[in-house]
Amino acid sequence: MRIGLLGPGQDEAVFREAARYLLDEADADQVVYLGDASFLEAATTHWARELDVTTEDAFLRRALDVAMSGAADDVDDLLGRDALTARIAQIRKLPPPPARAIELIDDRVVVFVYDKAVLDEEDIANAALVVYGRSSEAGVRRFGKRLFLTPGPLEGRRVALVEGEAEGAFVSLVDLSGKALVREALMAGSTKLTVTG
Repeated sequence: MRIGLLGPGQDEAVFREAARYLLDEADADQVVYLGDASFLEAATTHWARELDVTTEDAFLRRALDVAMSGAADDVDDLLGRDALTARIAQIRKLPPPPARAIELIDDRVVVFVYDKAVLDEEDIANAALVVYGRSSEAGVRRFGKRLFLTPGPLEGRRVALVEGEAEGAFVSLVDLSGKALVREALMAGSTKLTVTG
């Protein structure tokens, strides 16, 4: 599994560039936006409208036009737009604060949150990785066996990846040209499970 992470921002052009990198180049299985849900909804809606295949009717109208008078490149373009529209719809948002999202990568608990200040001791004790959005810059920090990861603001032109591979789980910070800036392994057995009644 490969999860791409987008930091908070307000620049739709940078958002698109970063999302395309994660979806196309990094081949992320899912992408999580770590900022304001209203920006994500507006940015993805605008992007999908520009692709002009947001509804089945719009796609079928364009497909008919391409079939009647288009070239092979036009067919490829239409299918590419349709595939990209579907992938844009898969970009996930965080639940509203103070809620957090949780994912398992292998046997490691990953907690996703906008502001890590809302986490309590149990959240951190159970997590091998804490991913957060609110930060002035990208960073990976290890505290004992736990990692704290943020891609930083979108305008910093960095994204992050959380990857589960045969040889273990890793986190990476990457710039939008694809250059890996940091790669760290998540330690196995780094969590203790706390159950509350």
